[in-house]
Amino acid sequence: MPFCPDSVIDVAGPATAMSDTARVCMTTEVMIPAAQSLLTWLLDSKIMLAEEWDELPAPDRDTLSRSASPDELLASLVNLHLLTPFQVDAVRRGDGGDLVLGQYRLLDLLGAGGMGTVYRGEHLHLRREVAVKVMTRAADSNPRLVNRFYAEARAVARLQHPNIATCFDAGRHSRASAHAAHRDYFVMELIPGQDLYALIREKGPLSPVRACELFRQVADALAEAHRHGLIHRDIKPSNILITPDWQAKVLDFGLARMPERNVTEPGTLLGTVGYMAPEQARDPHAIDSRADLFSLGATLYWTLTGREPYPETGNPLHDLHRRLTTCPVPVRQLRPEVPAEVSDLVSRLMDSDPDMRFPSARAAAAALTGFGLWLPSMSLPIADPTRRERVMIVEDDTLARGFMVALLKDRYDILEAGDAEKALVSITRDPPDLVAVDVNLPGMMSGPELIERMRAAGMGSDRVSVLLMSGGMPEEALGGLSLSMADDYLPKPFKPVEFVSRVRALLHRRAAYSNPSGTHPGAAGIGPTVRIPASTTVRPASPSNPPTRAAATPETLSLTVSRLLAETNLAADGHWARIARYIRALAGAVADHGEYARLKDDAYLDLLAGVAPVYDIGLLAIPRGLLMKPEKLDSDEQAIMQSHTTVGSEILQGVAGKLISEVPCLAMAAEVARSHHERWDGGGYPDQLVGTETPLAARVVALVAVYEALRVRRPHRPAQTHSRAVRVLTSDSPGQFDPVLLAAFSAVSARFDQIHLAG
Repeated sequence: MPFCPDSVIDVAGPATAMSDTARVCMTTEVMIPAAQSLLTWLLDSKIMLAEEWDELPAPDRDTLSRSASPDELLASLVNLHLLTPFQVDAVRRGDGGDLVLGQYRLLDLLGAGGMGTVYRGEHLHLRREVAVKVMTRAADSNPRLVNRFYAEARAVARLQHPNIATCFDAGRHSRASAHAAHRDYFVMELIPGQDLYALIREKGPLSPVRACELFRQVADALAEAHRHGLIHRDIKPSNILITPDWQAKVLDFGLARMPERNVTEPGTLLGTVGYMAPEQARDPHAIDSRADLFSLGATLYWTLTGREPYPETGNPLHDLHRRLTTCPVPVRQLRPEVPAEVSDLVSRLMDSDPDMRFPSARAAAAALTGFGLWLPSMSLPIADPTRRERVMIVEDDTLARGFMVALLKDRYDILEAGDAEKALVSITRDPPDLVAVDVNLPGMMSGPELIERMRAAGMGSDRVSVLLMSGGMPEEALGGLSLSMADDYLPKPFKPVEFVSRVRALLHRRAAYSNPSGTHPGAAGIGPTVRIPASTTVRPASPSNPPTRAAATPETLSLTVSRLLAETNLAADGHWARIARYIRALAGAVADHGEYARLKDDAYLDLLAGVAPVYDIGLLAIPRGLLMKPEKLDSDEQAIMQSHTTVGSEILQGVAGKLISEVPCLAMAAEVARSHHERWDGGGYPDQLVGTETPLAARVVALVAVYEALRVRRPHRPAQTHSRAVRVLTSDSPGQFDPVLLAAFSAVSARFDQIHLAG
């Protein structure tokens, strides 16, 4: 029913001259209120917040109060970001009364499904933006559907996991009118980004590296759900949301099966056929958690290929029959560049026999984590094709040696030896990066003796890694030998993937000895970094394994500076982590073109996120009384305050001159410190740079630094709300920020609020 305030006056004149808004409200048999009455109603009903109205400058409030018509008032409120176009459309339709549910006001439409409609909303008092799922009017008269609606809310509320959308609240909103129907709703975390279906449709299949990392997160989320006895039963691309900073969020537990009850009529097909495990298609109640693993594999299939594993034909019976009797084309047949191990993992997840899949989501997550450690370096271009990593295989069985050569030759330079004597001569003359050696070798020297001679000659694990193999020795004895001389061991017979994985792991570990920053040596700074997990055992320093001096990381530098700023009350607690996360969120939303494509390069982004928090290091040189002054600064004081940019840059440049080899990030840090107060229109300081004359790193930091400053308390003002901060950046500061970065910020501003609230 259209909703108009009780207090109305006729300002429209004859019906023929009435505005569209007035004509809508005529259905209630009263005339449209004057603009002033409409303004009062918007504030009283909390569709528009009184505190945001009070924040407006007095001249703006006066102008709005004198609006000539309701339409003019509504248009002005949209321009000032006090109302959204969605809210205005609802008011004009006479549906304004549906814009507030309990303690939440609805701001925009996000999506709709069979059970409910999802809106972007905001808590009236906490001012936290949320997603509000409201049950459809067609379904709220069916008790079973109402039960399922709240069952979803309860299922999600039980789960606390970073990769599952959090449920904050639920309730039933009753309208004041006795004739108005109640509305059932529940409130979830608002997550910016795209669902996986839309993302792949728009950008194409993801790289194996990116896909494995995302699905490691999804598998972790499923493991948490399974730990609580919940089986999702509808994992598919549209139910996985990807944030701009590449975090996966699992949505829609509406079909989750809880062990204590079933809410579905017998014989009902639950889930989406193309992503459904065969056993689920036969009986959705007689399944266990491995059904979700099949759907996980099918969704990973879509992510890697851009193709549905079982495309729908429009004939449900035919689709279901094909689903139960056929297997999809292997991933590698569609994308040959995908490593065989990843293609095999997808096939294993999608095996029609649940016993052949991974035993649990936790096990699947572990496998995906393993791929995430070596896939990045496998996808990197080799900076120097003439210096690939070198592997020597010492094996007297020519067939076995040929098999191992075939497995490795595409990626590594291979050396071969049939006995230990020949191998030692070659190794002494030009040591390889890794030696794979069999225990039992012909001649005067065994495999363990060869290793002893190598170690005695100074070839420790930092120079040459050793993989010890044997087919005749008990595994316990083989493992014991590896403790004293080899870096790893592998019993024969072995699977090809086992051998290749052991070689890769050892070469990565060896790279960590000589390159502690974690970057793969063949990458020359290109692409993502491979970090050695904390659980990796590193041998203690010894004459054959000398210690290396670790290079200082960007994070070490910026964390130290941030702690110092926080301890002196020049930055808020959590500043270091927030700045880095803001930058990653912004980079994820930036258009991939021109110099902005650098923000899609993991190496550049890691460096920028690492050094960004040092931008205000120069404040340490400013008199404390000036920094804490609550009143407005005079011109001389402003000049002193502005000098912190040049002072900070000079400090960092001075250190860089002495430590650039140990701390290569200092050059970018100095650049950010000097230029983060430059403006796009040239009105900034200290150099009045215009547009792209300001380095990209400084332009990024300029935007996130202002948002951070607005959200925390300052000596001269209180902390600002998220909506106020957004308005300052997007509307009240024309010409200050890079337009491309500002557009990206507008797209992910809700993520900034989440990061701030997380602390």
